[in-house]
Amino acid sequence: MTEPLTAISISDKGFDPNASLIENLSGLRECGFTHLHFSHKWTHPEPIPPEELEIWLEALAQTGIKVLDSHGCHPQNTHFWSADSQSRKAAVQRMLHRLEVTSLLGGDCVVYHVPYHVEPSASVLNWFIDCLRELEEPARSLNLKISLENHYSLENDRRALDLAFSTFDADYIGFTFDPGHALISGNMLWLTKNCCQRLSCLHLNDNDSRKDKHWLPFHNRGVADWHEIAAFIANSPYQKPLQLEVYCSPDESQTHREFWTCGRTQQQKLAHYISAHSKPGKDPLTQ
Repeated sequence: MTEPLTAISISDKGFDPNASLIENLSGLRECGFTHLHFSHKWTHPEPIPPEELEIWLEALAQTGIKVLDSHGCHPQNTHFWSADSQSRKAAVQRMLHRLEVTSLLGGDCVVYHVPYHVEPSASVLNWFIDCLRELEEPARSLNLKISLENHYSLENDRRALDLAFSTFDADYIGFTFDPGHALISGNMLWLTKNCCQRLSCLHLNDNDSRKDKHWLPFHNRGVADWHEIAAFIANSPYQKPLQLEVYCSPDESQTHREFWTCGRTQQQKLAHYISAHSKPGKDPLTQ
């Protein structure tokens, strides 16, 4: 097994769908990955059964992969900002379950999107904040953060993140940075300026600024400025492993192992960029 130069992480959205859980985790470990972003069933309306979680725990222990953090659940029409109070209640219940799962698996925060596909009205923002307030005590009791992720709308990002950051302390509400989403919203500069000190999770990926492609960093058709992103990470409190949220697209003509190996190489390249912008001792987590 090749040992990585640094601890690195990837979302399970990058799994090979034709391989088993243990095959995917073993393959990632052999390609140098040490950590995982747990996104399993993030769009499902039902909780993960205990027997399924046992399978995950056994596979993680067998392969040595650790869960870094997890993706919160967004079943269709079930969000913190849903106009229907029962939908909001269901969204909170799903998040409570996700917090418990994340704690069980060893992660430190759970990602949740800011309101999307909706106008950021006062009601929408108030519903969003009320649900976060309801979850504060359970999250704190598990020593977990909720990490809010930027999405596709410039105005929604700014209004929701501003309000959440002014309402809650940084030890409860963090920020998940998705540069692919920021390229689409045109919100990169505002996010890197205003969310830096809340950074607690990374969804690193690239695209063409028109569609959410989830390409690897430094993709030859990507438009992200990775020097700018490296400076943002370097100036933040973030010290966890760098983390990809990427897909192995069939049009890339790669096997998943080739894709994962390339992902490791690109993360190491980004780590060098971050080091160039960092103060001593501020690099992402190393082994």
